[in-house]
Amino acid sequence: MMLAIAIGITVAAGRVYGHPIVRGLLAVYVEVVRGTPVLLQLFVLYYGLSNVVRLPAFLAAVIGLGLNYAAYESEIYRAALEAIPRNQLEAARTLGLSEGQILRLVRGPQALRLALAPMTNDFVALLKDSSLVSVITVVELTKQTAIYATNIGSWVVPGALCALVYLAMSLPLSRVARGLERRWSIA
Repeated sequence: MMLAIAIGITVAAGRVYGHPIVRGLLAVYVEVVRGTPVLLQLFVLYYGLSNVVRLPAFLAAVIGLGLNYAAYESEIYRAALEAIPRNQLEAARTLGLSEGQILRLVRGPQALRLALAPMTNDFVALLKDSSLVSVITVVELTKQTAIYATNIGSWVVPGALCALVYLAMSLPLSRVARGLERRWSIA
């Protein structure tokens, strides 16, 4: 998620502030990534590029999921940046703030508040989508559960335990996000 956030912020900033050619290239990246399945992207990254560069499975998984979620994150951040009323930006310019100061002091903090809920949703989705990396030989929670369930001949208990672990990881994140939303809400 850290990779997705870093790349997503960069892509969003490029789409909002960049040269028209840069904006166009970044829009193509976003649409291609969002328009193709993450599973296909993982296959291409790990197996398809193996003649050019042979990435370790775990690194391919991190890069693949990071690049995929960066496209979604970038749209969240772009929309949040563009949701800030123009009159606030004009007022900041009138006060003599540079574009960097406006982003850091006016636009950015408000955009972060707007982006928090969808970011949390993406983080939980990424946590669950991490199970897809088993197709490129990474043994993660769901794959380990499948191995154990096969060995004991039943999915009932291992499946329930796996679901509980995913819930135990995602529910606290949702609670923290709701707390931040309440704290940063406009009264």
